[in-house]
Amino acid sequence: MEKKTDEYYIREILKGDSGSFSQLVQKYGHLAFSLSMKILNQREDAEEAAQDSFLKAYNSLSSFNSDSAFKTWFFRIVYNTSISRLRTRKNIEVKIEDVKISDSEVLATENTMGQLNREDRQKYLQIGLEKLEPDERALLKMYYYDDFSMDEVGVITGLTVSNVKVKIHRSRKKLLQELRFILKDEIISML
Repeated sequence: MEKKTDEYYIREILKGDSGSFSQLVQKYGHLAFSLSMKILNQREDAEEAAQDSFLKAYNSLSSFNSDSAFKTWFFRIVYNTSISRLRTRKNIEVKIEDVKISDSEVLATENTMGQLNREDRQKYLQIGLEKLEPDERALLKMYYYDDFSMDEVGVITGLTVSNVKVKIHRSRKKLLQELRFILKDEIISML
């Protein structure tokens, strides 16, 4: 069976074949849920945000500009929907704080992490990521785990590329600070 492109399905949907949208849902459903989960950290909220995102995308499909990739356009909808749901749920303003951490502390933490086996590194990284704000965690995961480029992260989040770089840098430093505390506590508990 020949694999069709996103653009093919979009054209079909815009011609009136609403059934073609199920192909896009099938293709991006897991990824939409995954991104929502990174931000919301609750399964039910993430499922609802992903579903809401598909509805928004379907209703706005005529405004999709085919100069960009559908995936990037859609993931911006998912990101914005998830952040909106988070703000409503927690009634908070999501922002990234400046973190003061020296280069020597960064190096020491990276060296300590490098000495751990892969399983322990993953465990501590996950614990550290959970301590970050949802938007910080989402930025780091999009860039480092999902391999989105800085440009793609910018499009998804609505930030400029330079702003994405700054926020990823700050989030990474904050993660390293969290890891420093986690590893310090772990080493003390082992004594």
